[in-house]
Order: sequence, then C-alpha cells, then structure tokens
Amino acid sequence: MFRTTVTVFILLMMMVKVESACDTELQNGLFQDLLNMMMKIKGSNQELSTCECQKKVPAIAFTASLSASKSIGPLETVKFDKVWTNAGKGYDPNSGIFTAPKKGFYQITATIASPSGKVFHASIWKNDEKTVGLYTGSGSIVLNLKKGDRVLIKHHNHTQVIYSDSYQYTMFSAFLISE
Repeated sequence: MFRTTVTVFILLMMMVKVESACDTELQNGLFQDLLNMMMKIKGSNQELSTCECQKKVPAIAFTASLSASKSIGPLETVKFDKVWTNAGKGYDPNSGIFTAPKKGFYQITATIASPSGKVFHASIWKNDEKTVGLYTGSGSIVLNLKKGDRVLIKHHNHTQVIYSDSYQYTMFSAFLISE
C-alpha cells in the first residue's frame, strides 16, 4: 500500500512539473492515464471514461458568399450562393437564411459590397427583428439564439445592386461561441 501511494505521489509530481511545458491535450491524456492506473491498482479492471470537459462538441459554423453581382429589391433577403462551410447544416443557400441548430451565443458577421460610387443598405435580422445595419461595409454582432431562430441579411430600400465577383467580396457567416 505504501509503495502504491508513493508511486501515485511521484506521478502526480511529474504531472505538475510538465504542466507548464505541455499542451492541454497532453495534460488531459496524462491525467486520464494516471486515473486508469489508479483504478487498476485499486483492483478494478474498468478504465475511466473520458470526463465531460474532454468530449468534443460538434461544430456549428457556416460561411457563404455571393459569387456575382445582382439586383436586390426592397426588404429582399440576400441569398449567398457560394457555401464555403456549413457545419451543422444551419445555412440554406436557397433562402439565404441561417437557422440555429441549437441554442447558444453565435457570432454573426456580414460584409456587403456595392459597385464603385454606389452604396448598399442592409441589416442583419434575427427572426423579424432588425439588429445592426450595414452601409456598404462589414458588420458583426453576437446574438443569443434559441434552436430554430433565423438570421438573415435583408436589404432596406429601393432596388439596388449588391456587388461581388470571383473574389467573393460580399459574404455572410456565423458560428456557435458557446451554449
């Protein structure tokens, strides 16, 4: 018993010494190995399962851009047709709407370009509520969304041209920050 306690103490001291030099994944692995060894010493053949904090959470993130310039009418939703990332399948390029797959805080970003010498007025909308405005430029907001909440970019005024080309100047993206 004394020998087991000393072994565990030495292993704990080794972990403390390497703590500052190791990354979190290595530290978690060392800690998990230590716990498994202690369970074997105790007489249990079961290994401990990975703790809750080590479980990977599926990513929710999307980025879509406009592949070409187009005319957008008043209160029309901008449909970003080039989807770069759609983890969680929350963005629908046919409607231009991101639907939150789960509740949480989301970072929402949009960049709107207009033809030279022109402006384009738009806003980021949460369901039927206008949030921050865009005036030919970029905007960003953190929103607390419930599962099923919709986020979209909607044009304000009369018909205008929104600009984009093969450089994908106009874009829309969101990702889950935390639940």
